[in-house]
Amino acid sequence: MKSALVETHGGAFVRTDSVHRSSIGTTTQFPAEHGRYLLVASYACPWAHRCIAIRLLLGLEEAVPLCIVHPMWAHTKPDVDDHRGWVFSNPSDAPREHPSGENHISCEGCVLPPSQYNKDDEKEGSKRWTSVRSIYDASGAHNAKKFTVPVLWDTKSNRIVNNESSEIIRMLYDVSMLGQFATKNKDLNFYPIELHDKIDAINAFVYTSINDGVYKCGFSHSQAAYEKAAIELLYGLQHVESILSQSKYLCSDSIMTEADIRLFVTLIRHDEVYVVYFKCNHCPIVGGTMFPNIVRYMKLMLSIPEVAASVNMQHIKHHYYTSHPTLNPYGVVPLGQNVLQSLM
Repeated sequence: MKSALVETHGGAFVRTDSVHRSSIGTTTQFPAEHGRYLLVASYACPWAHRCIAIRLLLGLEEAVPLCIVHPMWAHTKPDVDDHRGWVFSNPSDAPREHPSGENHISCEGCVLPPSQYNKDDEKEGSKRWTSVRSIYDASGAHNAKKFTVPVLWDTKSNRIVNNESSEIIRMLYDVSMLGQFATKNKDLNFYPIELHDKIDAINAFVYTSINDGVYKCGFSHSQAAYEKAAIELLYGLQHVESILSQSKYLCSDSIMTEADIRLFVTLIRHDEVYVVYFKCNHCPIVGGTMFPNIVRYMKLMLSIPEVAASVNMQHIKHHYYTSHPTLNPYGVVPLGQNVLQSLM
């Protein structure tokens, strides 16, 4: 069973591609229907965070139900193997014990178990979900080696529609798909036709050097791979700083696009987690002086109520610092500099 910790090649972190890539509304198999599709996510995961933010921005809470996993990874099938990954909890459950036995992480109100799949019965696809791995099993993906969030689940056919965040966010805002059920901010256009090429180019650059770049720093097994990734990350942030010195947003001086959401979810984790945990202390953002325009931009993004509401820093810190015992054996969570307080 894979996790990011073992996705390496020659000492360098190499992310495995998502495998469930169907789309809503393009075929009769997955029609666009209000309330049919369940979004399985984590406040801690930056890829899932993209989807949570878009869902809030468009007021899709009723159209696209949500369930949230516990922030700390745990054994997904302890009677079968040693895989640790995303698991479900009820808010009233007892705190989960860290593998070290030294610390515990509470099951507070922001965990949202999938109620319709949180019981045992005979209906196919409805057997109790205890983990995200359970969802992949319920979808028939018994040979899957990686169990990631976000997941867009079809409650009628009991199968995964998609587990690629960049595609799920487009399904959420596209008015021919789930975006037709938006209840607010209907004038937002995250992918205007005149900016397609610019958005795609910036997305590709930001993904390689920044979104995935921090992981390439944190999960490298060799000094050479780490230093290559660290230099690329610094260059990426410097390039973004240059863009934002001349523009309010990444792709436009007047409108927020999907590129801004995709970048922001990494930026908001940078100083609290990546600087410490992923060895990115060569390029602090909020706690440094190199990126004043990125700091201005982060404040701008957080001034949008739905974007601010999508950030759960407690989940973010609890996940990263407790879920990888090889990186942080005792699961001690640093106090941090309280990035949110300094930006809002």
